[in-house]
Amino acid sequence: MGNDKPFSWIGKRSHTRSDVLREDRKQLVGLLPKDPKVVLEEGAQVVFDPQHAVPVPMYGHVTSSYYSPTLDSGFAMAVVTRGHHRMGETVWLASSDGQFTEAKIVSSVFIDPKGERQNV
Repeated sequence: MGNDKPFSWIGKRSHTRSDVLREDRKQLVGLLPKDPKVVLEEGAQVVFDPQHAVPVPMYGHVTSSYYSPTLDSGFAMAVVTRGHHRMGETVWLASSDGQFTEAKIVSSVFIDPKGERQNV
């Protein structure tokens, strides 16, 4: 992440704070709904077991959600506990009406992850 630079840089102190280094912190990830026509509800809570007895443990929430014509699917951004370690895992999103929607944790970069489009 650039923390090994031989000189000081803006943001260095923030990257060394104990809270940022915690393994169990919430991290930004992408979500793709199982049904590509679904646009996930913003604010929906992330759970790993929708059958869990109430209260269901919450591991994060959807921060933004849209439909992408390029992806031909709904997609969302979310903060999830240990999110970077959970790539490919299935989660359920608890909506305000008590329903659950299935989604998969993916990278937060949905289009052109290698940055090749800038070299056209």
